Amino acid sequence: MPKEDCKYWDKCYQRNPTHLSKYNHPKKQEENEEEGKKVAPKRSASSHPGLKEEEKHTERVDKDKPDTSTLSMDMVNEEMAKGSYEAETEELHKEAMSNISGKNYMEILEKRIRLSVQKEYDNLCESNEFIRHKFLVEMPPDFYEFWKFVGSLKIDPAKPKDAGLEHLDKVFQLQLVGPFEFLAGKFHGAQLGEPGDYLRHWRFYYDPPEFQTIFVRRGTGIHYGYWRDVPQDKENLLIARNDSAKGCEFQLVAGNAFDAFLYYLEHDFVATPFSAGQLAGIKKAVPKYLSDNSLELAQLDRLQRERNKRVVAKTFHRAGIVVPFDRKTQLGYRPLAVSDSELKKMLAMLERKDVDNGAAKQAVLEKLQPVANAANIAVDESDFGSALELGIDMFCSGHKELHMLASSLLVPAYSMLSRPQFIAIAKAHMEQRSREVNLSIFEVLK
Repeated sequence: MPKEDCKYWDKCYQRNPTHLSKYNHPKKQEENEEEGKKVAPKRSASSHPGLKEEEKHTERVDKDKPDTSTLSMDMVNEEMAKGSYEAETEELHKEAMSNISGKNYMEILEKRIRLSVQKEYDNLCESNEFIRHKFLVEMPPDFYEFWKFVGSLKIDPAKPKDAGLEHLDKVFQLQLVGPFEFLAGKFHGAQLGEPGDYLRHWRFYYDPPEFQTIFVRRGTGIHYGYWRDVPQDKENLLIARNDSAKGCEFQLVAGNAFDAFLYYLEHDFVATPFSAGQLAGIKKAVPKYLSDNSLELAQLDRLQRERNKRVVAKTFHRAGIVVPFDRKTQLGYRPLAVSDSELKKMLAMLERKDVDNGAAKQAVLEKLQPVANAANIAVDESDFGSALELGIDMFCSGHKELHMLASSLLVPAYSMLSRPQFIAIAKAHMEQRSREVNLSIFEVLK
């Protein structure tokens, strides 16, 4: 007996075998039968005996319809979840797609980021906050007073900011660098560098993180700078001198920038018949300026005596390191496992020409390992000065092969001493350590 056609025909959603055998359905429906079985619900409408055939079909259709209320809420939540970055990116995409020049939205986004960074940089240049932000330190009062003195020389009224710098450079071969260059406006409008570029600005080969260059004898490794035992120090700072061409030793020479300037004129500047008169004149100008402005500056002897009481070890650079040290409990520092002379003998192998460099490095590291282990144990027992001493010695040795060892000692020592700025300075320096004498950031950014 022929089957009747299903009254719902191609709109029928029934999957019940009894129904399918009793009524005819379109060929398309039969071809998709297997697929339909895979997505069919666990219970069909036909399992409800109380429903009429039409009600069963209606229920089936309603089940397959999407829940518009749920979808609407999902869309709202998704839209709320979008951050400002995604919204801006979408806006930039539309902007780029309508731009007939063919620029893509990432280029536009990157440009806006650069403009934002440039604006932040320009804002920094409006105050001395630039120095703390880029060099990670603050300058003492005598630094700013010396800058005023340089300005009082009135060399060229048309160049009020940098005329004094040019005069000292031209006549006395003395470059005022680093933060002085900021005061002179040289960073204003300059090309932006990476953070490490600013930390390496005029940082000579043997300069430890505690040292910051302010004076340089042009074309040489002779330079002067402030010495900070703690990054936050900005009062009564000592000034040290080093000649990078001769080695890592530093000499504390002054208690303020004025005395450091006079020391330079006396010891590192050789006058000619043409500059003798100007030399005599500027030597008189310094005490006159101090007297006219009633300035009483800290002196080397007093500052050095006070600091010497807190120095726990001289290290290879001879300026010494300062850490909190309880003399009663002896907590804060313990001597290294070897003496300075023994340590130097170990490192001497790296300088031998008759030994393969790789083999020499391995031999030295094997000898140093017990010393480093002892320093790390000292850190665990709150004697942070030991790791600082050995780390500084490894840095001052000048051997780049020891940078990793130096870093492994300096990072925990500075961290436990709450001197994170020195960690950043040390890492930036060792990444690109140079024996050159022209170490200006402006050369790097050309």
